[in-house]
Amino acid sequence: MDVMTKAAPRIITRISSSLCRAFGGEMPRGELSYISAMRNEPISFQLSYRSDYEKADGEKIPDLPISVSAVCDGLDISAYKVGYLPLDASLCDDGRKGGGCCPDLLYRRSAAPEVVRGDDRMIYYEAGERNLLNVSCVSTGSVWFTVNERGVPLEPGDYDIRVTVTQLYTGETVAEHTVTLHVVDALLPENELIYSNWIHFDCLCDRYGVEIGSDAFFEILEAYLKNAVLHGMTALLIPAFTPALDTVVGGERMNVQLVRVEEREGEYFFDLSRLERLMRLADACGIRYFEHCHLFSQWGADRAINIYAEADGETRRIFSAADRADGEAYSKFIGRYLREYIALCDRLGISSERLLFHVSDEPKGEHEEAYRRAYATVRKAIGDRVICDALSDYSFYENRLVDLPIVSTSSADSFDGRCDRLMLYYTAGSEDIRLSNRTITASPSRARVLGVHLYRYRSLGFLHWGYNNYYGRMSLGEFDPATEPTGYRNMYGASFLIYPGFDRRPIPSVREKQMRDAISDCLALRLLESYIGYEATLALCEEVLGEPIGIRTQPQSESALLELRLRVNREIEKHADRARMEA
Repeated sequence: MDVMTKAAPRIITRISSSLCRAFGGEMPRGELSYISAMRNEPISFQLSYRSDYEKADGEKIPDLPISVSAVCDGLDISAYKVGYLPLDASLCDDGRKGGGCCPDLLYRRSAAPEVVRGDDRMIYYEAGERNLLNVSCVSTGSVWFTVNERGVPLEPGDYDIRVTVTQLYTGETVAEHTVTLHVVDALLPENELIYSNWIHFDCLCDRYGVEIGSDAFFEILEAYLKNAVLHGMTALLIPAFTPALDTVVGGERMNVQLVRVEEREGEYFFDLSRLERLMRLADACGIRYFEHCHLFSQWGADRAINIYAEADGETRRIFSAADRADGEAYSKFIGRYLREYIALCDRLGISSERLLFHVSDEPKGEHEEAYRRAYATVRKAIGDRVICDALSDYSFYENRLVDLPIVSTSSADSFDGRCDRLMLYYTAGSEDIRLSNRTITASPSRARVLGVHLYRYRSLGFLHWGYNNYYGRMSLGEFDPATEPTGYRNMYGASFLIYPGFDRRPIPSVREKQMRDAISDCLALRLLESYIGYEATLALCEEVLGEPIGIRTQPQSESALLELRLRVNREIEKHADRARMEA
């Protein structure tokens, strides 16, 4: 009797853009073969893979280990294995139906791993590689590539990147792709945007079991800062005192106060050595702006924040929500401290233009009088340095209580044309899918279109409160973002952009790369503006995206933003070439 045998599994591969998400149950559509970037711009693409094997019920999934490489002379290429999160894909707002895990984690691997032949069993393996790749017939895997991740100026011209897939049982090449990178002979402007994601120091201490201010803590923080700067972040919220953020009234989160305070006979003395260490480290890592933490209570500014001091040989809390913000003792304390902080910045050579001060987070109209009193205390101590806060009420700017309003995206239009400078922010909690957002359930285009919005509103930057917040609502309870992405208020990824790695280093995310692309888009539009002006640049955006550009402008497809950047790049190249010829 003849026995029917199944054909050997065939490996299917596809190259796609950085705005495509290969969910666990599907392969990306289309095939990417051409990308374009400025000389100093990072740019990403990805390879997805799965097998066409049809598994019978009860049958074992075939084992298909592979190696993937991407190489090109003259290019530095970074590679990541894409990790998947437990998520019902039907919750995503880009029209997806059915289940499937969601891609977000990026585990670093070699872009050109060494494939070695093993023993006489003819097995091949990747030497020294930790994040291995296995092809499945029931789910899709991906490798993410970022070219020129550090933004080092490249020589202009075309580069052919060869992407190769090797089957590790046989050592044979099973797929080859070529992606052509066109490098435009132009440089993105220096990133002077104030881009801040608040790093939660208490989450670092909790997750890694270290003490605030210890050598181990600063080693971990350095890794996180370097990753943040690599992805375009320029500002750091510094916890001179425990930030008064996301805690119940009268509650308390872990004490991460870096400033040591000593109380003697009613006077206060400050030791800023740990704060100085932090600022030197951040400066060395490439942080440009220093945001001082909020000095008054959140959502009102009518109360003091938690502050600890040493007195009579013990450490105790000397101020808290039980103290009025405008009390004589607290006002005197804040004024004295701020003058010492400014003296430290002067000594470190950190100019006033790099300093930002927060009074209270997200004040509302009914808080204006309390905010006014708190503002006066800070203003008296810091002179004409910049006070900025996240808000949605225009009256705070109109009444000159905030120098640089950090405006909720949902309120951007109420400030537009009435404000000589602003920043944008969102909490990631908005249910309006017309607004930019970077939650895991938001489409990649919703995250990246922020770059167009920043340009349209001439925003000086962007702020988000959750870079690595792994606590639940009101900072109660801790969760693992890789296994419980809904740990914060059932909002997928609302409170974090990175994941804690086992080796005390952060694991970046697909969303973090897309936010970096949004920064690049804004800078590219500014570069084009230098040639053709603001109105003409905006008109080009409107032509490609098909509507007037506003805060609720959203691309109708993932290809729309890619097409916009190609058009912008071509225009820049044309005008840059003309300028060189005329020079």
